[in-house]
Amino acid sequence: MDFRFTAVIAMPPGDVFAFFRDVDQHAGRKGTRVPVYDKLTSDPVGLGTRYREVVQLLPLVRGEIISEITDYEEGKRLGYRFSGLSMDGELTYTFEPVGQGTLVTQKQSLNPRGVLRFFSAGIGKIFSTVAAQRLDGIKALLEQTAGEAHYDTGAVL
Repeated sequence: MDFRFTAVIAMPPGDVFAFFRDVDQHAGRKGTRVPVYDKLTSDPVGLGTRYREVVQLLPLVRGEIISEITDYEEGKRLGYRFSGLSMDGELTYTFEPVGQGTLVTQKQSLNPRGVLRFFSAGIGKIFSTVAAQRLDGIKALLEQTAGEAHYDTGAVL
C-alpha cells in the first residue's frame, strides 16, 4: 500500500525540518499516540540513526516499531525504513520552500505481513485517515508555536 500526504506549513523549511528530524524529543506528551520514541544511536541524526517507538493502537493495546534513517539531506529530506506490528515499509518526508512557508510531502509504503495481509484494505483506510490527521496536527502545532523556543506536540505524534 502506498500513501501520499501533503501540507503547507507557514514556517521556513529549516525549522520544519528540525521538528521532524528531532521528533524523538517530542514524544511522550499527554495524549500522544507515541508515548515512547527512543533514539537508539548516540551520534547526531543522520544516515543509520535508529529509533524504537511504542505506538498506542487502542486504549489497552500498544505495539513496537523499529526504524532507521535511510535517506538524509539536511533541510530537504528524511527517509526511513521501519518494521513492527507485523508490518514493514518506508517513509519519506520532503521539505520544499513555497511562498512564506514549507511544502511537506509525506510518502509512505506499508506492507502487512502474515495474517494481516488479509486485512490490508481496512488497515489502509484506517492508516490513511490517521496519517493525514497526524500531518494536519503537526501543521497546526508548528504554526501555533511559530516563534516559540520549543514545541509541545500534544496529541499529534
